[in-house]
Amino acid sequence: MDRAGSSNGGSSGAGAGDGNAGASSGSGGKLPDFPGGAGAGPLACSAPYAGPSGGPRADGPMALGSCQAIPDDVVLARYKEYSARVPRGLYYEPNESITFWNEPCSKSMKETAARGATDGLGTLSGSFQNEWYYEAVYCFNDLRRIERNLRCDYFDGSQLAEPTPERLAFLASLLWWGSNGNSSGAAILGYSVSVGDATDVVDLCTISVTHADFGLCDEVRLESTKHRLRVPNGVELGTPQVIRTLEGDCQLTP
Repeated sequence: MDRAGSSNGGSSGAGAGDGNAGASSGSGGKLPDFPGGAGAGPLACSAPYAGPSGGPRADGPMALGSCQAIPDDVVLARYKEYSARVPRGLYYEPNESITFWNEPCSKSMKETAARGATDGLGTLSGSFQNEWYYEAVYCFNDLRRIERNLRCDYFDGSQLAEPTPERLAFLASLLWWGSNGNSSGAAILGYSVSVGDATDVVDLCTISVTHADFGLCDEVRLESTKHRLRVPNGVELGTPQVIRTLEGDCQLTP
């Protein structure tokens, strides 16, 4: 049977060991604007930082269900709403950051810190952890940069702790966030779950966008990514498949 994505993330986790987890969130795409350059604003090393703010989103839009049933007008509206890029119950970070999600998973906070910065630049200034990942915090040119590894005891790339379809949906949303959380136009619309005798399928519905140059229109893609949970707890991560492509906002020719 199919059921719409739950709006209650509960103690669901997140993590990943696929290519999404190795991408960097905050290293490109949309970054916050702040006055005063690198030494000022929320990304400054001098600004207070108490660890990761991410978890199941408590506000935002309700999660939608079947990808095929989502109307075009909903897709076109949501790709413009940066603040609505994740629905309730799925992984979301309200605070902007420059964050690198790196593979493989880590067995301890000490191991994550020992791996160092992605490009070898910066000074270690702190470390934090939650139930999904470890993070080491670096300062470089007065900017805070965060390195994260999924916890191996949560998800090691194939085994998910306390596996349920809802926890797999949350995992899928964390993987998505690691690659797309700071990208203008990208969004999660929701998910559905198909329950089988030996395999449950979580179908994550997302939007990706190619933004137009002058004289062209945005290309907005509604995508479906099917992740499988097999008995007893093996996870097979899927890849996005385009369901349909829509024409978004058009840029005027100068």
